[in-house]
This record gives sequence, C-alpha cells and structure tokens, in this order.
Amino acid sequence: MNRWLAPLAVLVLALALSGCYGDTGPGPTPGTMDDVIAAIVLQDITVLHLTSGDAGCSTASLHENAVHMTLVIGAQNASHEVYFFNWKNQAKYDAAAADFAACISEFKSRNPGAGVTELDAYPWRAYGPGWTPQLYTKLVNALTAVDGKVSPSATPAP
Repeated sequence: MNRWLAPLAVLVLALALSGCYGDTGPGPTPGTMDDVIAAIVLQDITVLHLTSGDAGCSTASLHENAVHMTLVIGAQNASHEVYFFNWKNQAKYDAAAADFAACISEFKSRNPGAGVTELDAYPWRAYGPGWTPQLYTKLVNALTAVDGKVSPSATPAP
C-alpha cells in the first residue's frame, strides 16, 4: 500500500498546481461580422442593404472595419441606418476611439437634428440616426448572442 502513496501524492500535487496555473492564453475570439449579421436576422430584423467599407464619414482609417446596413424590424415600414464597426483586438479598438468620435461628429454635422445613437461594446461599435429603443435592444441582443458578454456603454435611443 505504501508504494502507491508517493506516486499518488505526486499526481494530486500536479493536478492541484495545474488548476492554479491553468491556461493563461488569450480568451475566445469575438465573432465575425457575418456572425453579427446572422444574429441580427434572428432578432426578427430584415437587412435591406449592406455595404462593406461605408463608415458614414470620410475617416479613411475606419473604412476597413465598417459595414453600413439598412434594417427593418419585423413587419414595420420604417427602416433604420446602422453603421457597424469591428476591431480584432483591444489595442486597435482603443486606438480608434478618437477616429470613431470624429466620424460621428462629421455624420452629425452633415445630418443636423438626426438624433444619432451610439453603441460601444468591445470589440464592436455602431451608430446611426433615429434608432428606436427597440432597435437598440435588438442590436445589443445580437451582440450578446455572438460574443456572450456584451456590456455596452452607450447612448440608448430616447
């Protein structure tokens, strides 16, 4: 019986240490823009138009990350413009914050009185004019379905 005690103690120690110092690699990769679009459609939203590279402003650094969508909720007649952006990592996301703010400012100056809503939930950002609270909620739900952990800091629609 004693001959098994030492190997068993080593095994228990090894398992305990591996639990304390487990995988410290990067977390899960956020979903793709295609995943977000699929999740939006599952929220009873129809995508009428989709234009890749349209940031809604002239800020060239955002065009690669941008998708412009025209969305309709359920059987409603009204459509909503959404400019969606995705970054691959936190550093690029953080570095683009000023460009994103400038883009929204430019959009507002070209569309005075449009009532622009913003959504900021790493790795996603979005904005658009005339969003309803229902649209805002459905977009947050879609992002949560894709990434499982959205905590938006945003300006919800009135």
